[in-house]
Amino acid sequence: MLAASCPVDITSKLDRFTAQVPAVFSIIENPEKSVAWVLYFAKQMRVESLRKVAIDQSKLKTYDLAANSLLDMVAYEASKERRYQHRRLAFTGTYPVDPALKRFVKSMGVIKHLNISHEKASVEESAKLRLFDRRSRHYDPKQDPTKPDAKAKVVAGFVDHFNSCLSDHNRLLTPLARHKLCEYIGEILCNAEDHPGFVDWTVQGYLDNSLEDPICEIAIFNFGKSIAQTLAELPVGSYTRDMVDPYVYLHAGQKLFGREWRLPDLLTLAAMQQHVSSKNNNRHDSRGQGTADLIDFFQKVHRECARNSKVQAKMAIVSGGTYILFDGTYAMREMPNRGRVIAFNRMNDMSFKPDSRCVRSMSGVHFPGTIISIRFPLSATSTVPLGDK
Repeated sequence: MLAASCPVDITSKLDRFTAQVPAVFSIIENPEKSVAWVLYFAKQMRVESLRKVAIDQSKLKTYDLAANSLLDMVAYEASKERRYQHRRLAFTGTYPVDPALKRFVKSMGVIKHLNISHEKASVEESAKLRLFDRRSRHYDPKQDPTKPDAKAKVVAGFVDHFNSCLSDHNRLLTPLARHKLCEYIGEILCNAEDHPGFVDWTVQGYLDNSLEDPICEIAIFNFGKSIAQTLAELPVGSYTRDMVDPYVYLHAGQKLFGREWRLPDLLTLAAMQQHVSSKNNNRHDSRGQGTADLIDFFQKVHRECARNSKVQAKMAIVSGGTYILFDGTYAMREMPNRGRVIAFNRMNDMSFKPDSRCVRSMSGVHFPGTIISIRFPLSATSTVPLGDK
């Protein structure tokens, strides 16, 4: 899917390829170039004559977990595919200069996923790290319905991981917040299975407590249809189409659509709002809460954790060709008769175009699925009131 989404033609017949990772390799900070790089890397891995791959991260300065996770997945899948074909794909690489980035690559990056044991992080390097890494692969065997749901185990494990990250900084989730976070992540994973038409999702978490400003990172992504594709396929007259279509007609009638603001971007933004889900058939259905609740949760984290840190809390969503950035500039708020809304404009009204700094089209780039990337600082002075009881 990634290779097929790359618009660049590759005619190389060479047996070796050097993948130069960009200096800013981040879904949050550099989405177009980072996604385009992953697509190109995936297409290069499909070259039949390829035997040796060098991954050069020496120029890497800024990264996020989501971008690196996609790099790792492509390398892992390419290696696995070659083994099935009784061929070998040899990987070498160059580490980033920054010790913290090098530690990340060793413990959570391509070194771990390719199981290069002699390069893995040492016990001393791993001592102050918190790691979480789970994936449901499309080729995994089907789960036994008589056994506990694998998704439920992943959700519980992730919330345990998140609680451990908070605990390292003298904070804990309240019982209510723990329950709620399980619900939010659970629905997001259900969406990842029910909407895209292809079951392959990943949940990862990373925290390096040895940094002066420890950063908690979360990456959730899946492959298949984008959010906009899923909504666009709904039949005319369906409940969710009736919720979204008035905004479509309004934006089209006012000629608001153009190169930087397209119909798929509006549909993706609409899906961020409370109660908007392709699985809802009436106003009593409860799908469409997970993303809105995660946004709400992130806003609380942003208010508390970014207050005393020079590192800004951010969350980004990439789906198809749309990029949405949550950095605290705009908040999800309760609006009369509309539930919780975040429209990314001063009026907080979906009838108007959003701020292009926060919601935009990614020119010439299409990710086959959805990525959620979250980064926020943790410190001993932060308090995270994620529940009231």
